[in-house]
Parts: sequence; C-alpha cells; structure tokens
Amino acid sequence: MSVRVSKKRLQQSGRAAREILRGSFIGHPVIIRNLPFALYVTGLSLIAIWGAHRAESRVKEISKKVVHLNELESEYLEAKSNLMKMGTESSVRQRSQALGLVPSHRAPERIELPGDE
Repeated sequence: MSVRVSKKRLQQSGRAAREILRGSFIGHPVIIRNLPFALYVTGLSLIAIWGAHRAESRVKEISKKVVHLNELESEYLEAKSNLMKMGTESSVRQRSQALGLVPSHRAPERIELPGDE
C-alpha cells in the first residue's frame, strides 16, 4: 500500500513553506487576531519557568543550610559534653593538682561580722 499525494497538495505545502520562510504569514488576520492570547500564554509560560527555577534554587539553598545546621549541632553537643566532663569534681581536682593546688582538709569556717545576724 503506497501513499499517493496529489500534485495540488504538494504545491500547497510548497507555497506554505515559502510563506513561512518569507515571514508573510505574520500579517495574516488570524495571526493578528490571536496575537494577544499568544503573548499572554507566552508570558504565563515564562512566569512558570521562572517559578520552577526559583523553587529549585531555594531547595538547594535549604539543603545546604540543613547540612550546615547538622554540623553546628554536632559541634554544640561535643562542646557541651566536654564542658560537662570538665565540670566534674574529679576533673577539676586533676587540673588543679597540675597547677600545684591541693584541696583543703579542713572545712570552711563562716566569718560573722558584728551586727550581722
């Protein structure tokens, strides 16, 4: 089964191709009548593309900030743990002995001023 195309049909398609290449179809009344709608659809398309691009860049920015936040949280927990270890009595005693300080064997005494009751 072969496809047969008439000569008239070939001439019409050739004429249409020439009109497109010349640009003479732009002045056609149907094109001019639908031009505002075509510009409106084009504008909406550009806004949709811009919105998608903006959303993608925001997602990338948020993921970078989440990674940075996780790193800061890890550093915070590590510093808090070290501070808790440094605050224990045994740790303070070891560091003070390294400086040459010795714990007192006597209990502290309260000094009372006259008139302070």
